Amino acid sequence: MPAPFAALRRIPALLGRHAYLGVAAAALLIVTRTVDFTPPTEVRKVELPTKAPPPAPAPSAELRAEMGAEEAVQLRATLRLLENAHDVAADANDEDNVGRILSQPVVATLFGVPARIDQTVRVDDGALELRISVDVTPREQGRDKRITVEHRLEITSRVDDRWGNRTERRLHLRDESILTDLERRPHSLLFTVEDRLFALDLDLFRPS
Repeated sequence: MPAPFAALRRIPALLGRHAYLGVAAAALLIVTRTVDFTPPTEVRKVELPTKAPPPAPAPSAELRAEMGAEEAVQLRATLRLLENAHDVAADANDEDNVGRILSQPVVATLFGVPARIDQTVRVDDGALELRISVDVTPREQGRDKRITVEHRLEITSRVDDRWGNRTERRLHLRDESILTDLERRPHSLLFTVEDRLFALDLDLFRPS
């Protein structure tokens, strides 16, 4: 066999025995390209905010005059920040001395069907976070069709410490009872968080 053809037949064997040299060379090329990479001038460094701005309170839901079912009711939870002495004696229906309304969600349900109001509100530029969780089950009782509401309420909070870190959630109020006469007057609870006075009013609406 001519010498040039014999040399060509030995090339695959040599590549098989020394394949690791090719892998090493490729890896070295990749590392070199990675280390020497320079971003183009079009690449800009984007500074992300260290802390997202606090969300605004959710808008209040509208009470509906018609529900389409005789068994339907609406329950409203009004969270107020009380800023003077006149606000303490008022309720959510007092237009003059109501305090500052922070949230006013409404939930619709049927008699015997559980429903939940769960809302998070931030005050003091987001430094104080309040969470209101209310589980309600309205029922119609007796021949006079008196409405009662089984309810379970929990109010917790979290605050920012002096380093801007959010602290552990604290429990401020937990209540479980059966409420009556919510159609005529709201059930009002007063509580304090971080030396601020708040009121939570629960009332019920039944379309006529």
